[in-house]
Parts: sequence; C-alpha cells; structure tokens
Amino acid sequence: MASEPSTSLGHHKEIIGSCLICGEDSTGKHYGIMACLGCKTFFRRAVVQRQSTECKSRSSCDAAIMKNEGRKACRACRYRRCLEMGMSREALQPRRDLIGRRRLPCALSPLPQHTGGKDDLLELINRLTSLDVYLRNKKFDAIQAKKEASKLHDELCEHNESFVSLRVGENLFERQPSTSHFQSSSVKEKSLSIILGNDISTVTQIELLTMLEWAVSIPIFNVLPPEDRLILLKNFAVENLVIEHGYYTASLQVDDVWLISNGTCMPRNVNVLPEESKCKVSADRKWRQEKLYQQMTEVSIDEVATPLRNLRLSAEEISSIKLLRLFAGTGGYLGVGGGNEISEASRRLTNEFRNRVIAGLFAHYECIKREDDAERLGNVLLLLSGISSAASATLESLQVMRLFKIVHFDSLSEQLLFNASPI
Repeated sequence: MASEPSTSLGHHKEIIGSCLICGEDSTGKHYGIMACLGCKTFFRRAVVQRQSTECKSRSSCDAAIMKNEGRKACRACRYRRCLEMGMSREALQPRRDLIGRRRLPCALSPLPQHTGGKDDLLELINRLTSLDVYLRNKKFDAIQAKKEASKLHDELCEHNESFVSLRVGENLFERQPSTSHFQSSSVKEKSLSIILGNDISTVTQIELLTMLEWAVSIPIFNVLPPEDRLILLKNFAVENLVIEHGYYTASLQVDDVWLISNGTCMPRNVNVLPEESKCKVSADRKWRQEKLYQQMTEVSIDEVATPLRNLRLSAEEISSIKLLRLFAGTGGYLGVGGGNEISEASRRLTNEFRNRVIAGLFAHYECIKREDDAERLGNVLLLLSGISSAASATLESLQVMRLFKIVHFDSLSEQLLFNASPI
C-alpha cells in the first residue's frame, strides 16, 4: 500500500490530546501545557500586548469557561484561563517568537535555567497540574461511560425481563440507576438526583483508580518503599474523595448540596429540593439522609465546598493541595493506615517535595503577577483543616453504609478506605 506523499511544506502532526484552554485538538505542549495552535498564538499575542485579565462581562464568560469553551470568552477571560491552566509567560522566547520580538518587555525575558530555580519550580507545577487536569477529564469520561452502560442495560431489561444482568464494574446495576449531569447548566436546568448506593460504590471505585494512576505518575512516589506508598495512599484516600467532590461541587452554581462526581447529591435539607426531585426520594432514603448522613453533608458543604467556591481555586492550587495532603505522611482516619507512619527516610524525601510544591505555587503566583501571593497561599493552606474535618465525617458515614450493607464496596475501596485485607 502506498503511503501518503510528503511535501516540502511539511506534514500533519499527530493529535495527542485536547487543548486545556478551549478543548480543541492539540498536537503538543505550548508554553508549558497541552494547547492548540490557536490558543498558543492567542497567548503569545496577549503577553506581547500586555492583555488585561479584568473581565467586563463575568457571568457570560464564566459559563463559556465552565464548558471548556475558552474561545467563546472575552480576551481578558481567555487570557486569564491560559494563565490559570499553567501557560507560562516566561516561556516566550524573543528570538523564536517573532511576534513581539522587539517589543517583548525585559521583565518577561526567560529566566536562566538552573536546578531548583524558578523555571524548574514552574515546570514542576505546570507538569503536575496538566497531569491532574488530564486524569480528572479521563475520570469523568469513565463515569459517563458507566452511566451510558447502565442506561443501555435498563433499556434492554425493559424489553426483555429475562435478560441476564450485565456486569460492568462491581454492583453497578444493583440499585436504581442515577441520572448524573456533568455540566453546570444541566445541574441547574434538570432536577437534582439524590445519591443512591450504586452511585457511591461506582464513583468511589473510579475515583480511587484515578488516584492510583495519578500517584504513580509522580516521580518521587515511585522512589518510596512499597509499604510507605501504601500508607500514603490509605491516609489520603478519603481526603482525595473529599477534595475531588468538593472541587466539583464548588464549580457548579448550586447551593446547600454536596455533589459527587456523577452529579448526584446529598442535600443539606431534603425538603428544600425541587418538587420533581423530592418526590423521587423514598421515605427510607430521606430518613438515612437526616439521621445518618447529615453531619457529613453539612461539614462537607461548609468546610470544603463553600470555601472552594469563594476562593475560586485555580487548577494549580487544587493540584498543589492534593500533593500536600498525599505526602503529609501522617494522619489516617478511624485507624485506616493501621496507625502506621512512613519511614524517616521517606519522610525526609516527602517533606522536601512538599516544600518544592509550596515554592512552586509561589513561583506560579509571581508568574501571573499576583500581588497578594502570601495571603492567597495562607487562605489555600487554611482549607486543609476543613478537608480533614470533612474526611473524618465522610469516612464515618461510609462506615455506616458498609456496616448496614447500604453500599457494597469493591476490594480496592475496602483496602484503601477501611484497611481491609486484600483479597
């Protein structure tokens, strides 16, 4: 078979992912993140022309950015999104970037490369943020696939009552299927669905699998002894659920509910749900929400979702929070982790890495010209105590669900959340 002839004008580059700014196809990294050529060119011109990040029409632009449609936002919001997603102004090279070759301010000239310097810290934060964003998008794709498989199963069973139950993941079809929504508009426009047992088991399994993929992609994690890696994962597992669900809840314009990653929720008060949602909640489920899960719901909303929404955390900040908590090396909830702590050698490595993460976040603030960097970092770090409180309350509720067989957890969740022995 003859191959396509190449020309002197070049050839099509392979598409390797989606642009983190607008969602279009990307052929590689530009200025530190996965981006398309259009956003690369926009960012370069915005830097050269000293584009402001002050938006004159915040509401409409926020809706476009939430849907990953950065090109529909105004220039200010599109530029701000470029910076928030990790594009580095210092990555512009005047000798290569001909637009603005003579006009590029001296302050934006590339910094000298040296180990442990600002460039290295920015590269660390940008790389880890891109990884976190990529795996989060991949996670939502997996959850959506589960939902579609569940819907297909129900449609088949509706036409054939003797249809043998499909097994797409453990316990996926044992209870009433959920109606999950991933965009903010669909959560507001359609009725909220209360969390059911299969929602918890399915989403928890996918969240923890994503956490494992994320952790093993961090170079320092793989240097640690296997027993220390397991301790870190067990200590962080429930906090990972809280952070991911809190970040998702904060990104949607809904109040007094705690959402998990498939769009189902735990309301602060079942009675204030829209009538079309409230009528679908059984008396038994309402009792459990009010008597068993109320504390978890209120702590999660007040200590995590509300502060996250108020601070409007960037992708770099949420990634840094996860890294700081994963490598804390201490903690564990209700005895999870066996009460063990990592070895002294591992502690020295993880403490050094955590310090680099904090320094990298400072470098990011300086790169985007944030003047209140110290105050901002303080507010971000204050979130950690709220995350810890919500994690304790969450695990208590998960223990109740497990004890009374309301939720059947898979073996991975059993091991990481409840310190169960591997099967």
